[in-house]
Amino acid sequence: MKKSFLYYFFLLNLFFLSEIHAQVPAPELRCVSVTGSNTAVLSWITPPDPSNLFTEYQIWRSPTGTGYTLVGTVNVYGQTSYTDTPSPVGNQSMYYYVTTVSGAGTSTSVPSYTLRTIAVNISGSSVNGISSLNWNAVNSPILPSSSPTYTVSREAPSGTWTPIYTGSQLSYKDTIYRCKIFYNYKVEISDNLGCISQSNIKGDTCYNKQPPNTLVIDSVSVDANGHAVLGWPASPSKDVTCYVIYTSGGGFLTGIDTICGYNNTTYTVSGSSAGTGSEGYCVVARDSCGNYSIPSLTSKTIFLNTPTYDLCSRTASLTWTSYTNLVKGVLRYDIYCSVNGGAAGLVGSTTGNSFAHDSLIPGTTYCYVIRVWNTDLSISASSNKQCFTATGLPGPAFAYINSVSVNTSNKQMEITYTIDYSNPSKGCNLYKSEDGITFTRLAYIPFTTTVVPQTYIDRDVKTTEKNYYYRIQAMDDCNNPGVWSDTSKSVVLHVSNDHDNIFYNTLTWDDYMTWGGGVSSFNIYRAVNGVFDPTPISNVPVGTRTYIDDVQNYVSDQGKFSYYVEAVEGAGNSHGFMDKAKSNPADAYVEVTVFVPNAFAPRGINNVWLPVAQYVEKTDYKVMVFNRWGDKIFETHSDTEGWTGNAATDEVYVYLIEYKNARGEFIQLKGHVNIIR
Repeated sequence: MKKSFLYYFFLLNLFFLSEIHAQVPAPELRCVSVTGSNTAVLSWITPPDPSNLFTEYQIWRSPTGTGYTLVGTVNVYGQTSYTDTPSPVGNQSMYYYVTTVSGAGTSTSVPSYTLRTIAVNISGSSVNGISSLNWNAVNSPILPSSSPTYTVSREAPSGTWTPIYTGSQLSYKDTIYRCKIFYNYKVEISDNLGCISQSNIKGDTCYNKQPPNTLVIDSVSVDANGHAVLGWPASPSKDVTCYVIYTSGGGFLTGIDTICGYNNTTYTVSGSSAGTGSEGYCVVARDSCGNYSIPSLTSKTIFLNTPTYDLCSRTASLTWTSYTNLVKGVLRYDIYCSVNGGAAGLVGSTTGNSFAHDSLIPGTTYCYVIRVWNTDLSISASSNKQCFTATGLPGPAFAYINSVSVNTSNKQMEITYTIDYSNPSKGCNLYKSEDGITFTRLAYIPFTTTVVPQTYIDRDVKTTEKNYYYRIQAMDDCNNPGVWSDTSKSVVLHVSNDHDNIFYNTLTWDDYMTWGGGVSSFNIYRAVNGVFDPTPISNVPVGTRTYIDDVQNYVSDQGKFSYYVEAVEGAGNSHGFMDKAKSNPADAYVEVTVFVPNAFAPRGINNVWLPVAQYVEKTDYKVMVFNRWGDKIFETHSDTEGWTGNAATDEVYVYLIEYKNARGEFIQLKGHVNIIR
């Protein structure tokens, strides 16, 4: 029993000893943040306390990292932050750590991580335009839970903080753009706990007494009123408050205006005379302290001179001054032109200072502007506008086609025309078309005589197949094109023979165009055996385009009939002309008809055998009769001479008739003729 008592006493004593020596670890100190000039806030993670032994947290502080002083306690186990106030953190960096007291004050943990408040220092912000910032690390090495980078923020304007640096360095050089400004700075580093270690706020008056950077003028153009218009990019010096505009000439700069506002970067010179000559300008930047930049390089407006005009070539020659000091250099000059007040269009480009614009139309107003482009096409500038009205020599007042007529003998087209030669002329251009729409130049006809009208022969025609359209443009004494004539069209005639009734030929044709007096009627001419009667066989009124010709009175002729129609101009031509125009000649061929008797009685009433031939060529006509042995017993070359049957001994004979039809083709007819006794 004594042994059991001693055993239980040993166990009880061991329990009390373990309770006495058990302790709660220090919290995980994660952030220490300066929140005021004498206030620091510590943040931590609560340590584990499964036996509920917690007594308090103790907050320790030191300005040097040695010789720590207890500055406060926290007796609430679940509390995770402590505010140390008053604290000298506004003037220097302070070191902190936290311990845990447990077991009714009998046990104190080892210290937590030691964290140091971040203190920011500023140097070098007097006149060199740089504020040099440096700060201490919150812990070295950095906590595993901390962000790897610090963030530097600047306050400007008051109440607005802007991050200006993020990195792992403990220093940063802030460029000062203002000549004098007060900036506050702070440094922060975050922890994955969600807390932030923030430095004290350090402020200083910062200076940059360097003058603003020199500007570069983008462009100097000329507006529609002849005023110079300047444009430039905003100054890279952020402290610029105003821009001063200067004219540049004769080696002197003259200030003409000041415009304020950092982004006010265009200016129109209301007193400019850039429409009468090239003007030079430069711009100077001024900062808030009144410091001025070096003047920009002078840029001069492009001055387009008054165009010179060549009357004969109808060409405007343009010259202009060079643009100076274009950013990235000049690539080219584009020439824009508006016609009679219309929209301007590009008419050419050059790398030089001159351009010729040709093929101008007299009586037309042309306005020009020159635009320069830099080498990457990012900047352009325009010149003043110059306008003029093109003129021309007083050429012929009119051109007129008297007639488009077919020469009936050679079937060539004769174009008869009249040019007004009251003003000098070099000649005219004759144009031809087969559809009345698309014309090509057929010939240039030089002026050789004042005799009117004149005639041009067009040999490249098919007058029986298609119409041809002609028009003339008169040239002035410089050989420049002038007035146009109306368009005139030839007449095409077609003739056909009615095979059911060979005595009728049908003519069809189209209208002639165009006469000043219009078409009044058509004369119809006929040729028999190739000879045209000079007297028309008929005259039909305008609007009639068909005629039927009865040719039965010409059966004794060859059978070839030719026709042409002649358009007759009516009264009222403003030039006093009354002309005629012939169509193509068209042929009709009447088929030969030969009636051959197949029998006759030499001693009877029908005692002569005589073939009857209509429309046969008489000069090549031949009739022969053969007996059964092939002997020719009769021959004649006259269509009026018949065979009487003389010397006939047989009852059946063979005849052969040879003739030439109206087309000139030789025809043979063979058959038998019976003699009746």
